[in-house]
Amino acid sequence: MKKKILLIDDIKEFRSMLRIILSGNYEVVTAQDGEDAMDKIEHGLRPDAIVTDLVMPRMDGYELIHEIRKNTSHKNIPIIVLSNVDKTSKENKLKRSGIAGYIQKPFHARELKDDLSHSLEKAMANCN
Repeated sequence: MKKKILLIDDIKEFRSMLRIILSGNYEVVTAQDGEDAMDKIEHGLRPDAIVTDLVMPRMDGYELIHEIRKNTSHKNIPIIVLSNVDKTSKENKLKRSGIAGYIQKPFHARELKDDLSHSLEKAMANCN
């Protein structure tokens, strides 16, 4: 059974491209921003991992991460940030939020797949 990934980005074409890249290995569910993602999670979606951008309308990635981490039923879901925001300028804030990884846009598809695989393996090991 494929692991379920929740992919959040406000650019429709980017979501479509990532769905194509990841769908060979994962079941991919998409959301257009943090508010859309939280709505899906609150209505029963239980992803094995989340891949999110930081800069989005309505609810940005920082707010999304905060909302996920404060809820005990899904605070342990691995989150990978995939963004063009300079990592070094936000590194401390992101480390405190407990993200599993950070990939700078533009990126290589292999890097994203490897980080997702590693994060899921690590999360499963922590559950056992």
